[in-house]
Amino acid sequence: MVPLEWAVRSAGHEVRVASAPSLTAAVTGSGLPMVEVGAAVDLGGSARNRELAGWHDRDRWPARWPVEPGLLDAPRRQLLEALGQRQFALAGRMLDDLLAFARHWRPDLVVHDAVSYAGPVVAAALGVPNVSHLWGSPGLQKLEMKGFGDQPQDGYVELFERVGAEVRLRPAAWFDLCPPSMGFGPLPDVRTERYVPYNGSGTMPSWLLDPPERPRVCITWGATTAKLLGSAMTDLLRQAVEAVAGLPVEVVLATTADQRELLGALPPSVRTVESLPLHLLMPSCAAVVHHGGAGTTLTAARAGVPQVTVTRRPEPTLNAERQAATGAGVHLTYGELDREADPVAAIRERVAAVLADGGYRDAARKLAAEMAEQPAPADLVAELEKLA
Repeated sequence: MVPLEWAVRSAGHEVRVASAPSLTAAVTGSGLPMVEVGAAVDLGGSARNRELAGWHDRDRWPARWPVEPGLLDAPRRQLLEALGQRQFALAGRMLDDLLAFARHWRPDLVVHDAVSYAGPVVAAALGVPNVSHLWGSPGLQKLEMKGFGDQPQDGYVELFERVGAEVRLRPAAWFDLCPPSMGFGPLPDVRTERYVPYNGSGTMPSWLLDPPERPRVCITWGATTAKLLGSAMTDLLRQAVEAVAGLPVEVVLATTADQRELLGALPPSVRTVESLPLHLLMPSCAAVVHHGGAGTTLTAARAGVPQVTVTRRPEPTLNAERQAATGAGVHLTYGELDREADPVAAIRERVAAVLADGGYRDAARKLAAEMAEQPAPADLVAELEKLA
């Protein structure tokens, strides 16, 4: 959301970013003004809730489940409802503070993350429009609806009742970062937005100024994945590093200090960079191996880089499936890799194929060109002005 927030500020409008204190450093690091609301959130603790264990499903869900929820069995529909209930609880913790601030500041428009439900509740209480900003995964994230259907969950309704506001089942608009060829087709009130990579601030190292002597392959597993899974994510990451280090390539592991500590000793040929903004590294890469998070997927896609993804949660699996369907990558799930006789060899084989076959590079460049044609954040400021 940062590029859109800066586009709005650059157009002369006022912006405040309201979130839990656990995001203060991330928000202020982007140069935007922060309002702390509610209490800090233990993302990892909430993800380990027994009711949400299925979200770490190691195999695929039906390919079109976001737009055809009828394909899902009862346990998976119940899981989506449990995820929504977690988000309602998070919204409830920040609602009082957010409403108090909003009544003081009087915004003309509320733009919120697709599952940050305090946003539409406060907008309804103030009688102003709200815009749901998607994060790049294919399809609408409708956790507020029972089984992704047409009826709202009780917990969502209760948030509106708490502030005496009428329930809103649709925002004034959705802003969607997903490239059309990775999506499920156009939908009413959905505005496409060009993905502009923002991976935090950082310094570009001098070695990135020179072209690599061998194909450069990036391996990264995402900060959110580490928060959700902790040490459980390190086994596969080590396997990925070992697999790529066995190829005649330059290996760059893009990670965080916490992840690096969990990994222990690595092959000496691996260059490790901590907290390097991915958009600085990606244009020099011939391929990337990662976990399927929307930020990594779209940053690589925007740079025209072929991708090898290994996923375990339904949303990253969806990202990876749709990206691979464009011809610009290869996708495996954790479950499929577990069933391989030699997981390291299986990853190495996929990476080698992506590097050797020019078809993957051509498809990746085609996807990047498509993304470049989407309206930039600055082009969408006028849409927000109309809504306000």
